[in-house]
Amino acid sequence: MRRLFAILISAFLVVGFAPLANAATGPALNADRADTTFNETGLSLCSENARFQERASAADTPQAVARFERYGRVNCGDDGLPHLIIAPTIDPFGALYMRGFEGNVLIPAHIFVGVCGIIGWAGREYLKLARESGDAVDKEIFIDSELLQKALIKGAQWPFNANSQGRSGELRESNKNITTSPESDYSNVPF
Repeated sequence: MRRLFAILISAFLVVGFAPLANAATGPALNADRADTTFNETGLSLCSENARFQERASAADTPQAVARFERYGRVNCGDDGLPHLIIAPTIDPFGALYMRGFEGNVLIPAHIFVGVCGIIGWAGREYLKLARESGDAVDKEIFIDSELLQKALIKGAQWPFNANSQGRSGELRESNKNITTSPESDYSNVPF
């Protein structure tokens, strides 16, 4: 009986009870709503957006007027506020799909990751160089400019160094050097 019930439920789910809903575009079924025709971003230029124009007309200082003139070249939503467009860059043609919007997120994100990598790798190299110099505690409190310069040069090379150290295994510490609680046994973990 259970199998029969499971088969019937599966069949009803596959066939479905509810009819498909067909939404018509334009004013045919949606006379009380805005036009529902699809555009590629769902956004419009702020200079053509009525809500944005209302907000821009209320600007009273020269700085606000200049800001609204700059924002007039970007895309706005129905709320009249500027929006960022994030392209689907994971698929092979995602970066080509939304050409012209790289400055919104893609380029600043890569710059952010690069700068964070330089800072992090330079800090790591500085601590390693300070440890090798002998007086690591003093070097951590009072920054040594020569060591810092060496560390920053190595920090600028972080993508290449991280790749080579990751391949050689130097980037990761072995399990025997990592302190864990007595209850946990990570000796068999392959990383």
